[in-house]
This record gives sequence, C-alpha cells and structure tokens, in this order.
Amino acid sequence: MPELLAQVAQTVGMMAVMAKSALSYYIKGPRCAKWPLWFQLHRDAIHRAIYTKPHRQPTDDTIDDIDFDRMAAENQKWDLPESQLPEDIGKCRQTAIRVSHVEIDTAAFACTGAAEQKLVALTEADRQGQREIPAEVCVPASLAAGKDRFACRPLFRGEKIVLYLHGGAYKFGSAASHRALTGRIGSHAGRRSLTIDYRLSPRHPYPAQLHDAFIAFLFLLQSGFASRDIVVAGDSAGGNLALALTVLVRQLGHRPAGLLLLSPWSDLTTERPSLQRNARFDFLCAPPLSSPLSPARTFYAPGRRLSQELLDEMAHPLVSPVNADFAGFPPTLIQAGEKEVIVDEISQLYENLVAHNPGAHRGRYVYECYPDMIHVFHQFLGLPDAQYAIARAGEFVRNL
Repeated sequence: MPELLAQVAQTVGMMAVMAKSALSYYIKGPRCAKWPLWFQLHRDAIHRAIYTKPHRQPTDDTIDDIDFDRMAAENQKWDLPESQLPEDIGKCRQTAIRVSHVEIDTAAFACTGAAEQKLVALTEADRQGQREIPAEVCVPASLAAGKDRFACRPLFRGEKIVLYLHGGAYKFGSAASHRALTGRIGSHAGRRSLTIDYRLSPRHPYPAQLHDAFIAFLFLLQSGFASRDIVVAGDSAGGNLALALTVLVRQLGHRPAGLLLLSPWSDLTTERPSLQRNARFDFLCAPPLSSPLSPARTFYAPGRRLSQELLDEMAHPLVSPVNADFAGFPPTLIQAGEKEVIVDEISQLYENLVAHNPGAHRGRYVYECYPDMIHVFHQFLGLPDAQYAIARAGEFVRNL
C-alpha cells in the first residue's frame, strides 16, 4: 500500500507540473524562443522525475546510512527506455565482447597514478573470468546487404568505424537507449558503429567504465581495424569516457581518427556559473559535489567522504579530461546547448584543446554551441536543431 500511494502521489505531482508548464507556455510564451510546447513539457517532466529537494539530500555525516546497492537496483528499475531505429535509416544487432579474448599488457601503462593502478587491478581480475561486455553493432541502410555487415571486422581496407559510448551520468543508459541517436549519426556518416553496455555505477565504480571502453577499443584493433580508423564518440558521461579513453590510448601510442563529443561532461571537480545560470532551462539537476549522491562521487568513489585527497584524485585527466594534455589531439567536434548547465565546462574544454594546439588547422577542432538548446538536445529528434546537429556530426565523421 505505501508503494501504491507513492506512485499515485508521483503521478499527481507529474500531472500538476505538466499543467503548470502548459499554462505558462500559453500565458507567458515559451521559456526559450526555439522551444515548441511538446519540448517544454518533456523538459519539465524529466526535471520533475529526477529532481531531489536539497533538504532531502544526505550529507557526509550520514553517508554510512546510504545503501548504494539499493540505489543501483533503483537506477536499473528506472533506466532509460529502449529507442527504436527505423529500418530505412539502419539496422542494429546485439553482440558481445569476451573480455578474456582481448589481450592487455598492463606493463604498457606508463603512469602509476591511482587511476592507472585501478585499471591494472581490474585487468588482472578479468584474466581468469568469462565476463562479456554486451554491445550493439549498428549498420546504416546505405551499406550493401550481407551477413558480414554485423561482424566487428573491416569490410574493406581503411573502413572507419565509430566506437560510441552512451551517456546517462554513468548510472543509466545502454546501447538500446541511444540506438535512435547512434543509428542516425551512422546513417549521415555512412559508417558502422559499435556501442557498448559498459558497467554502471555505483555498483561498478571507476574505472570499470574506462576499463570496458579500453577493452572495446583493443577489441576493434585485434579485429583488424587500425587505430586511425576508429572514431571515438560519446554524449554526456559518454563524452567524458570518450575523452578519457583517448587520453589513455594516446599514452600507449594509438591515434584514433577523431572524436565526436555531444555535451561532454569533462570536469568532475568544478561547479561553474552556468550550473546556476541555466538551472531553469536544463533538465539536469544533479545533487552538488558536497552531496554523497553527486553523480561525480557515486561514479568515482561511492561512500567515500569528500576531502582534498578525493578531489585531487578526481582531477586526474583520466577522470576529469578537461585537465589533460591535448597537444596533438585528434580532430574533434564538440556540440553543446547554450542553455545546458555544464556549458561553461564544455567551453573550457574547447579553450584548453585549442590552447594546447596553437598551430592546428582552423577546422581541426570545432565547437558548435546551439542557441536555446539544452543538455544532449540531440535526443529530442523532433527539434530542427537536433536534426541539424546530428547531420553535422555525421558529416564530421564521414570526412575524417
């Protein structure tokens, strides 16, 4: 009965939010000039679903009372829904990467920081197991039919493939939830993509996600792709992961073809002015870094109290890639929304990228910030700006 009452209260609350949003739209006009009614309603509904009032946030004084296993189960229960891809755009097929079949030389890690040590520990733990990483291969409709289309090996010499890393704050999302987006990018690019279901926090804290992405990258290499033929892409937390993966593989001498970053989360330690400035526009409303439920903390070290030592670890370039050395970085396209709460962070990422490459060709690093758009607006496929941005992303990948 208590659970039923809670569901009823949640439904009534959501209906009230939607009614208020619609009334505001018709009386005051759209919150942003480019927002249609359906989009404003979607934004407000998502915000209502994930918002937690500040007075209900736990603190480090009560951190020991948090059941992170239960939190993981709840996250799984409310995970992002599966999206569909029309067959005239492309087709997807599920596959899996057998971890024990991918060779990793742990001696190759040049650094010995906390992040690298954790990666080595996970690699050693996987040596004797039978773990698999679920994945999905997406093939654009423009490619000729044939059973080999879904095999993770080159169809021809020099074929480029997209390794896509989905978003979801490292606690939600899957290849299936992002299928409509990755399929459309691949369709515009005329490229196949491999999207992995990396392990999610807080059940699997850092660096499980980077470890899985690294394995997927090596899997593509061992399947016959050259590093110069792999385009690393991701949105939100997946953008963070795409950046961290590129930093890691470059340390080992690999040079990916390029990076596609959609609203990338690149800094886990700094809260910039846009977090407050755009709070009324974006649907993102995560607990602050001071809360044990901050996505940054539940991702990196769930249950650990905030300290300078923790912040220093989270500032590592393999955790907060905004701090990386970007000299010689691959061609990169960054897309963001002007009204998203992390737009200042994304702008800083681009500034750092350009500053580290003063002699780079003008088109090597591109930043597109779309007016009135919010975090990963690409997922709202009915928006003209989303359609244009996806087409631009596909064009970028196609021209690499």
